This record gives sequence, structure tokens and C-alpha cells, in this order.
Amino acid sequence: VERLRQRVRAAIVNNLGAASDPGTGAGVVVALVTGDQRSIRREDWLLFRQTGVAHLMSISGLHITLLAWLSARALAWLWRQTTRWPGAWGRACLWCPAPVLGRWGGVGVALAYSVFCGWGIPAQRTVGMLALVCVLQAGGRRWPWPPLWSVTLAGVLLWDPWACLQAGFWLSFVAVGVLFATDAGRTISSQAPAAAQPDRGLSERALGPLLGLLREQGVLGLALAPLSLLLFGQVSVVGLVANLVAVPWVTAVVTPLALLGCLLPPLWWLA
Repeated sequence: VERLRQRVRAAIVNNLGAASDPGTGAGVVVALVTGDQRSIRREDWLLFRQTGVAHLMSISGLHITLLAWLSARALAWLWRQTTRWPGAWGRACLWCPAPVLGRWGGVGVALAYSVFCGWGIPAQRTVGMLALVCVLQAGGRRWPWPPLWSVTLAGVLLWDPWACLQAGFWLSFVAVGVLFATDAGRTISSQAPAAAQPDRGLSERALGPLLGLLREQGVLGLALAPLSLLLFGQVSVVGLVANLVAVPWVTAVVTPLALLGCLLPPLWWLA
């Protein structure tokens, strides 16, 4: 696995130029693809910390979940195409429904990518939660968020009891716990009926995601400020504004381009 990471890192650096070149951003692409943050320049890290976006310059649970979701959708679509094939393959969806295969395939992709990126605390938490959600959905069970969060936390500590001494452990679990806690009535289930949504105007539909992002960033900023002071001795006063731009941009644009660059290297330049 380490040799594979090194080959991918070398490919990115060779494609984009020296990682120390301030005009290429190769160090950031390396960090987003392989989890190796050593290529990011010191002055860049200072800027990321001061603006409160340093958490995006690594393999975060958000990135892994995005990859798992995309993989699940793609695998489910491919599996549905087997219904057009002749013979036994045409009945493959009867043996294993496409949504089930897609969900577990997404968990498998998330696990493989997490191992490739070093199996850090955020990766362990994300893979554990994804797998537990798939188990609950397979059994048709409904769990509120505290048991899901607690079981995953216990699993991480059973795997590595010293994880509680890492800043990433507290930041990762506290952030997810706060997001769950501020989403009233959240349950993890494939059987929960979808609530009827009233018709909304175009402006309301457009503002909805922006207001949701603003709310989440505000809640996270307030909740993680004491931890940031305790662990790092500083809090970014512009972090809320910076993250409103950086979170969707890095998550929806930069990271997918960086990952797809492993298949099409020119995309690393776009990233």
C-alpha cells in the first residue's frame, strides 16, 4: 500500500512540477489524493490555519463519504444493466438487488481508499459509520444518532486505544456529533418514510442549501472553538466566511478532479 501511495504521489508531482513550486499547488493535490500532507509548504499551512480551512487539506470524512456515495450510485447503475444480458446474468438483480450491491460496494470503496490514505481517525470513523448504516438498513432497523455515534466511537477505541490522544479523534467525533445533535429527530434507517415536502419557490430552493451550509458552519465554528483553543491555542475569526466558500469548492470541485486525475492525469491541472 505504501509503495502504491508513493507511486501516485510521484505521478502527481511529476505531472504538476515540483511540490515546492508556489504556482502549481501540487502539495495540496497530493494531500487530497494520498493523505500525505508533507508536500504542502509551511507558509500555505499557516494560511490554511489562519483562515480555518486546514481541515479540508486532508482526507476528511466528507471526502470519503462523497466517494462512497458516487461509487454506490455508479455500481448500482452498472448492476441494473445486467437485466439486459442473456442467460443467468440477466437475473443477477434477483439474486442481489442493485441498491444493496451499491451500498456495500460503496462501503468497500470507502474502506479501500481509507487504507490507501493511511487509515487515519476520520477515515476509521467514516468507514465504521457507513458500514453500520448498511447493516441497519439490511435489517430494516431504526436507530437514533447517539447509538450510531457511540458504537462507532467505541469501535475506533477498541481498534486503537491511543487514538484518544490525537487531536483528529476529538475534532472528528465532536464535529459529527454536533451535526447530528443539531438535526432534530435524526434516525438512521432505510425504512423511515419520507415526509411530504411543500412546494417551494425557485428562490427558496436556491437559498435553502446556502442557508443550510451557513447554519452548519456556524454551529461547527461555535462547537469546535473551545477544542481549537485547547488543542492548537488559536481560533480563526474569519473561519466561518472562509469555509462558506472553501467547503463546497474543495468538496464538490477540487477533490473530485484530484481523484479523477488518477485515471486522467490532465485533470490534476484543473484541480
